[in-house]
Amino acid sequence: MILTSSPAVLLNTITLFAQLALGLPTTSEPVHHKSAQAIGKLSHGDELHGAGVVWDKVVRQASVVGPIDPRDSFTNQNPDVPGGTYPRSSDADPSFTIPEETLRAAIYLPSGFTASTNRQVVLFVPGTGSYGHEAFASNLLKVITNAGAADAVWVNVPDAMLNDVQSNAEFIAYAISYVKALIGEDRDLNVIGWSQGNLATQWVFTYWPSTAPKVRQLISVSPDFHGTVLAQGLCAGNVGKVPKAGAPCPPSVLQQESSSNLISTLRAAGGGDAYVPTTSFWSSLSDEIVQPQAGLTASARIGDARNKGVTNVEVQTACALSPGGGQYGHSTLLTHPLVAALTLDALQNGGPASLGRIRSQMFGICQNVVASGLQLTDRTKTEGLIGTAGARLVAFPTKLLREPALTEYAT
Repeated sequence: MILTSSPAVLLNTITLFAQLALGLPTTSEPVHHKSAQAIGKLSHGDELHGAGVVWDKVVRQASVVGPIDPRDSFTNQNPDVPGGTYPRSSDADPSFTIPEETLRAAIYLPSGFTASTNRQVVLFVPGTGSYGHEAFASNLLKVITNAGAADAVWVNVPDAMLNDVQSNAEFIAYAISYVKALIGEDRDLNVIGWSQGNLATQWVFTYWPSTAPKVRQLISVSPDFHGTVLAQGLCAGNVGKVPKAGAPCPPSVLQQESSSNLISTLRAAGGGDAYVPTTSFWSSLSDEIVQPQAGLTASARIGDARNKGVTNVEVQTACALSPGGGQYGHSTLLTHPLVAALTLDALQNGGPASLGRIRSQMFGICQNVVASGLQLTDRTKTEGLIGTAGARLVAFPTKLLREPALTEYAT
């Protein structure tokens, strides 16, 4: 176990361990490359050179970024759906820039999904450095499956959500419209996100207005709606050093910096408030990736200017003076007993979740360390998501010195 009072130091240590485990160099000496095409193509590829693309020593490790489990594949064969979801679902939406076959292939539909009669469907959206199945398999996916609360599908964004958030958002926007068209009006679509998965989903609701009416609710775990002041600690040149700006980083990490253009633009456009009934969970002080995460300044706290219904839950406050009020990190919060109980409450009753509805059960819930139906081994596996994400972050080949430019629809 790593014990440190500084989340930034912990981030650097995680990344350093990932480098050593992969046999990667522990220092970075990036040089400017003459051709963005030689590095690889992101969306808005013509803007890569202007964003300061660098060729990192770890480019040869690009395969590390790929999925480990076939259920995290982004080359899936999915059926056609009725109605038009491409190049846009509504005239109010921007057109997709990514080919439809690529967007559709990133959606994973478990065997038997289309034949199910369960009214509730959950679309799981992973966080930075992860894919859909691996992010939720040992926590909330297991919880809702064991409870029979909903059928689950998930999106596996290529490059593990390390690419431009605006590109990641296209996969989510398409998945929402596609899955809703697939299940029809008789079934409800709910979205559960972890980390960046929530930020990108909120971006979707803001700029693809046709998506919010298709979603019953958003359940957010460890979101960074306001970004994080620790983002620079994840950049390659900062490993083992005091974090500073200007080090090469994957695009989405730069965009999640609390002072980034993407965060500022989203909030100016109203993205700091809910578009659908929303439940947001965070762990105060012990989130090693997103800070601040305490009280009224928590990055995970979302507003309700549109009166959609919001429940903000800081688990240390809700489960004070009990095991559930202890230390939970950015990923292990996914296994928290109250997070699971309120997720089931929201799925059963419609969002947002209500502490009042489960008040009589709160004492018993908070006496547990992990959710009912989960084991400590599930918490350990979930904790491992951070190390895996760190390895992918180090290995990601197309790092930038500055965040990507905003797309035309957001300017």
